Amino acid sequence: MPRDDQTEKATPKRRGEVRQRGQVARSPDLSSAAVFLSLVIVLHLYFTRAINAFGSLFRLQVGAAAHLADPTVSSVWRLFLEAGMLLAPLLLMVAGVAVVVGIVANVAQIGLLFSAQILVPQISRINPLAGFQRLFSRQVAVNLVKQGLKLVAVGVLVWTSLYGQVDRFAELGAMSPRETLGFIEGVAYGIGWRFGILLLLLGFADYAYQRWEFERNIMMTKQEVKDEARQSEGDPMVKARVRQKMRESSRRRMMAAVPKATVVVTNPTHFAVALMWDEIKMDAPVVSAKGADLLAKRIREIAAEHGVPVMENPPLARQLYDKVPLDQPIPPNLYTAVAEVIAFVYKLKHRTIA
Repeated sequence: MPRDDQTEKATPKRRGEVRQRGQVARSPDLSSAAVFLSLVIVLHLYFTRAINAFGSLFRLQVGAAAHLADPTVSSVWRLFLEAGMLLAPLLLMVAGVAVVVGIVANVAQIGLLFSAQILVPQISRINPLAGFQRLFSRQVAVNLVKQGLKLVAVGVLVWTSLYGQVDRFAELGAMSPRETLGFIEGVAYGIGWRFGILLLLLGFADYAYQRWEFERNIMMTKQEVKDEARQSEGDPMVKARVRQKMRESSRRRMMAAVPKATVVVTNPTHFAVALMWDEIKMDAPVVSAKGADLLAKRIREIAAEHGVPVMENPPLARQLYDKVPLDQPIPPNLYTAVAEVIAFVYKLKHRTIA
């Protein structure tokens, strides 16, 4: 049962851990109901064939036994083996249906799962105190309710099925053995498939309850969720400090590049973009620094301190800030506008663009 502080849904990691330990939401009643109903249907479909097989087997074995001049253990055992060989296909078919339906019902509930941890002995399972506490647990109460419902259902189904056949029971004495078997099988099948459907409905309800109980039991506290996040993704505070230091390092490197810039294009106050151009080493001007508001102001100040020309061109400054990443060359569609700015700067310095 979850504690009061377990208020958070289980994370995928927690679900994987409990699944590896073999803790899953599963209803044994649902699997048993599916197997029971499938066997009822199979036995009903093959009832006539089975009766014929048993009748033929009985006649053969009685005839064979009558011809045994000197019965011995080995000769009688051989008769049983022969009988078994005749009945083996039918028995194997019934067993095969039960196994296949059981596997399918379990896989449908929990998927493919093998956990060796289930086989590891647990002291809590043999602890008398824990066992006594389990006697008064919610699960025991639920199981008692389920068994009580099944008992009542069996009684109601048997009563209603037999009550409607009272007149037929009075006629059993006039029936042939084959008719008697057919009548009894029909009554048993009517009770069986109705009870099987009821068990199936109870199984689905139990599966829904088991999923609800499972989800409650694997709930986590807020602290457990935080601890898991730290383990899998790293401490958020440490990551934040690392990102802050990376930003500070990038800003220092960017500010160190401003004195080497060819020109700083401004908005004039909101944006500032420093461009570096070397006609020999570069194919296009590169954005070496950029910033907005206070950072733009600092770029202008550094440019003024080191004699870097500052040009006001709001449309160009905004495009450079929005469209060109730091330390990347400008795109071809800005060549003309940037060339005009650099040409003006070179004209001020009495230089020409190569």
